[in-house]
Amino acid sequence: MSRITVAAKIDSLPLLLAFVKKEAAGAGFDEKTSNQVQLAFEEAVVNVINYAYPAAEGSIDVEASEGAEGLTIVISDTGIPFDPLSMPEPNINAPLEERRIGGLGVYMFRRIMDKVAYKREGGRNILTLIKNK
Repeated sequence: MSRITVAAKIDSLPLLLAFVKKEAAGAGFDEKTSNQVQLAFEEAVVNVINYAYPAAEGSIDVEASEGAEGLTIVISDTGIPFDPLSMPEPNINAPLEERRIGGLGVYMFRRIMDKVAYKREGGRNILTLIKNK
C-alpha cells in the first residue's frame, strides 16, 4: 500500500495526479485506463479541495493498493461531512439551460470506476474508488 498526505489546495493536484498515475501503472493498466482512473480521481479530489474545508485549511490523505482485482484508491479528509453518492444523478439529456449546476464530476467518477463507496468514520470522509483489471 502506498500513501500520500497533502494540503487540500489546488497546488497539490499535480502531486496527487502523479501519485495515482504511478499507482495505475504499477497495477498494470494500459494508458487509456490509467487516464480514466486519473480523471475519476481528479474529479473526486477536486471536490475535497473545493468544498471540504470552507472555513479552514486541511489535508487530504490518499492510499492506493493493488490487488488481484485491480486498484483501490481511498481518499479521506476531516472536512465537513459530505456523501457524494447521495447526490442525485444529473439528467445529462436535458437542455443545458435546464440542468442543475454541479454533480457532473460525481457522475463521471461513478461511471468510470467499477466500484465507489463512501463512509463517514472517526470524523473523516472516506471515499473508496476501485478499478478492476
